[in-house]
Amino acid sequence: MRSLVVLPEDRPCAPCAPTLPPARPKGYCRPLPPARKRPKSVLWRRVKQSLGALLVAGFASGGAYIWLKTDWPAQARAMAQEVVGEAGATVDMRLGEVNLQGRVHAPLDALADAVGVERGEPILALDLDAVRRRVEAIGWVKQATVWRQLPDTLHIEIVEREAFARWQIDGRVYLIDVDGKMLEEGDRPDFHHLFLLVGAGASDKAHDLLGMLQSDPMLASRVVNAIRVRNRRWDIEFDNGIVVRLPEDGAAAAWSRLIELERSHGLLRRDIKVVDLRLDDRLIVQLNPDIDAPPPTTSPRPGKKRT
Repeated sequence: MRSLVVLPEDRPCAPCAPTLPPARPKGYCRPLPPARKRPKSVLWRRVKQSLGALLVAGFASGGAYIWLKTDWPAQARAMAQEVVGEAGATVDMRLGEVNLQGRVHAPLDALADAVGVERGEPILALDLDAVRRRVEAIGWVKQATVWRQLPDTLHIEIVEREAFARWQIDGRVYLIDVDGKMLEEGDRPDFHHLFLLVGAGASDKAHDLLGMLQSDPMLASRVVNAIRVRNRRWDIEFDNGIVVRLPEDGAAAAWSRLIELERSHGLLRRDIKVVDLRLDDRLIVQLNPDIDAPPPTTSPRPGKKRT
């Protein structure tokens, strides 16, 4: 049998030749696949998660207890302020001026006591947040902003509340704003143009009363007193002395009814003392007793002769 001879030109070219794996040396042994890790127990994983959660909760509760039940934060803040203040004093940064802005009616002596600083104190040692809280505790002050301007100036800017009415209770008169906040005690002459609220609970209902009265600003400008009766309803007194009694429920509707009566009949221009609007289906009017009664007639009765 003839042997097969392959000529050079019949051999496949390198790119076309099939790629064969390299010959393995003698004694070669295929490595074993890596051993598969045994899956951990689900119970063990949950136990570790629970232990971790308990540790985190313990640290958090301990920190919260230290923060809330001890004075450590305040002591740390005070120590830091003292250190900073001493450092500022060594470079001669001391308080030399207090600049106050926004004051109109707030008493100066009350503001000075609330600020509570003296010239020459280390300016970096001042507790600005404490100063702000003391200033905002004054009745007139709605908001305060406090900041330092190095090397020697403390700035305080306040926003004041607006006076709404005077409130009389237990023989004392207080100035209040529209939310019933007491601004100061005393009946100052420059606020006598504000109408007077009288009685317990009148200050708490001042905002609702304002909303009702402002439905007719012209009529509201004639109101001088608003008396809170048993902390249930209002008696409104006008500048001519007429008192209008409003009901406990439906006061706004009764006020609207009064506006219509005044526009159509001029009710508040008549010689009356009290207008009672507590009943929806009727109007009760009490005449002014100070009106002089008409003089008695002097004409003789029929059938009698004049002597």
